[in-house]
Amino acid sequence: MSESMPSAARDQTMLRRANELTVLAVLRDGTSRVMREIADETGLSWRTASVVTESLEAHGWLIGEADTNGKRLGRPARRYRFRADVGHVAGIDIAAHAVSVFIADLAGAVVGRHQVSVSPGDSAADRLATAEATLRAALSTARLDGTGVWAAAVGSTGIIGPDGVVSKSAVLPGWTGVDPGARLSHLLRCPVSVVNDCNLAVLAERWHGHRADTMIYLLTGVRLGTGLVIGGQLHRGSAGAAGEIGEIREYGWHDAAERLAAAAPGPASDLDRAAAQVFAAARDGDVKCRLAVERFSMDLARGLTAMVLTIDPDLVVIGGGFAHAADLLLPRLRQQLTDTCPHAPRMETSELGDESVGLGAVRLALDTIEQRITALDSATPLTPAAIRGAS
Repeated sequence: MSESMPSAARDQTMLRRANELTVLAVLRDGTSRVMREIADETGLSWRTASVVTESLEAHGWLIGEADTNGKRLGRPARRYRFRADVGHVAGIDIAAHAVSVFIADLAGAVVGRHQVSVSPGDSAADRLATAEATLRAALSTARLDGTGVWAAAVGSTGIIGPDGVVSKSAVLPGWTGVDPGARLSHLLRCPVSVVNDCNLAVLAERWHGHRADTMIYLLTGVRLGTGLVIGGQLHRGSAGAAGEIGEIREYGWHDAAERLAAAAPGPASDLDRAAAQVFAAARDGDVKCRLAVERFSMDLARGLTAMVLTIDPDLVVIGGGFAHAADLLLPRLRQQLTDTCPHAPRMETSELGDESVGLGAVRLALDTIEQRITALDSATPLTPAAIRGAS
């Protein structure tokens, strides 16, 4: 904003922008409202709410229509609703066994999706090619091209720095040093954030599942990991390595799943199936498998206890491939945390399944757009084009 603008004019533009953001915040849930409802929920006067709402409609953010539900005489009132399809976001999950893409509108409703199975042994080049093809297919199902996406986020395994480059990956071959966002940004023509999958899973949980201002998402499966929300904000750390408690080998997270699977009573083609056998046999009272579950729970508890004592969360959510065994794991973890921690957090099981990372990527992309909207200079008209161009 120009420094030569008189202070009174600056104050007016800032007030107008604040009112615009307030009205958008109320209408973003997709529910249509008449002017009186908008005024009541925003705290603005009827006149101010009317001026702001009509401006947002003119700029393309809102759709106005006659209120057919009213019984008033004369000219009918108008109802306004947020135009969620004015822009879209993409959430991309590049995992060991599958690549999934979600396309959502600005209200967070998924309007297109596609998933392709991949092999854990695929090269980085093949995995990136699959991600690009999956993204194209998801865009096609949403009847969009890349220009319709305003922001995107990718979730993947490994330690991922603020620049989007995978600084360490022990799961995907050749993945260390890769920047998945760079490969996909040319197709979308917008910046693509790249974040550790556990970080996105905790965002999805807080959005569509169990939530708290300070919480830990504990990924359980053949790989163990965590995502953190502290004070209502995703906490990634200065280099994207926050919560990488598995780096402390003494806690046993690096091979906990292998030791669990070794107790499987029968042959299995992979660790997931072997672990499922162990959990099933433990439920049936098999002593060897029950001991294996106890050891696995202790492995989980070592790292989790250190994190609980560090950030004192309100909530721990158990997710990942072993979430189906929460009936066995949660009671043991609760007891171990209660015995050790001055404040044992509430513990819940995620119900988001294998959609958690993709949905978390959608949430992060939506948050990116929110940041653009709030950061736009108040002297610049709040138009979709201005926000799309801010990328």
